[in-house]
Amino acid sequence: MTRNRRRTSQQGRHRPESVEADHFLTTLVPVAGRPPLIKYIGQLWQRRFFIQAGARAKAFAGSRNLILGNLWLILSPLFDLLMYGLLFGVILKTSRGIDHFILFLIIGIIMFRILSKDLAEGVGMIRSKKHLIKAFPFPRAALVISNSLRTSYDSIPPLLVLFVVIMFYPGGPAPTWKWTLFPLLFILVKTFSTGLTFIAAWSTHLVPDLSRLIQLFSRFWFYGSGVFFSIDRFVEHPFLLQGMQANPAYQILTAARGILIYDSVPPPHIWVYLSAWASATLILGFVLFWSAEANYAKY
Repeated sequence: MTRNRRRTSQQGRHRPESVEADHFLTTLVPVAGRPPLIKYIGQLWQRRFFIQAGARAKAFAGSRNLILGNLWLILSPLFDLLMYGLLFGVILKTSRGIDHFILFLIIGIIMFRILSKDLAEGVGMIRSKKHLIKAFPFPRAALVISNSLRTSYDSIPPLLVLFVVIMFYPGGPAPTWKWTLFPLLFILVKTFSTGLTFIAAWSTHLVPDLSRLIQLFSRFWFYGSGVFFSIDRFVEHPFLLQGMQANPAYQILTAARGILIYDSVPPPHIWVYLSAWASATLILGFVLFWSAEANYAKY
């Protein structure tokens, strides 16, 4: 009897610990898995504050270890303007027939950099974050969204440089109400570029060699979007001209230049065209990225 009581008392002592252990094991969440799309979006919404905090913490981090620090966020677009202005405006004479070529050029450089940076950030993103992905269960799309927010913060200094150059440019355009349309254009740009980040992250995870092709595409895209020349002047073939004009990056640069320099409002069909590109790219990229969610923690 005494032995049985001791055994019972010992089992009673260890019972709460075993219950806690069982509860802990049953509440563990697998690192790899793909929840339904609606639930996945809900998980992202629940983590919105962490996504935003992570983006703010990493903003302007690329120049923190440099002597001039964040000053390079201002100097970099100015040096690009000087280099491309000298090469294409002075040496190659692409400035002929373009009013306010310096302003034309700086808008092309800064706006295209916003697009291409998000695309480049998506290349190899999953593999570069594999330790974080394997350690914690969370919707991996949070990495892309946080990165997009961070690059939005990083784009603030270059955009300030852009507006300062325009306002103090000798004989340049004065601010008008049309400038209020620029934030809408910027939202479309970031929506489009975030979709590109999703596609780049998803595709380079499945096929790492695609990172090389994306780099080549970025260079071709840069030279084919009219960043530092007017395509109407150099492209004569009608079919090729229509193809280059259908490029969403070209339409973005043209719309930004019209709003900020040439005092013109993009026609409605251009807004519809850019909105369609932005929304379709984001939706397609998000769905493709979500479709491979279960595989990101396995490699």
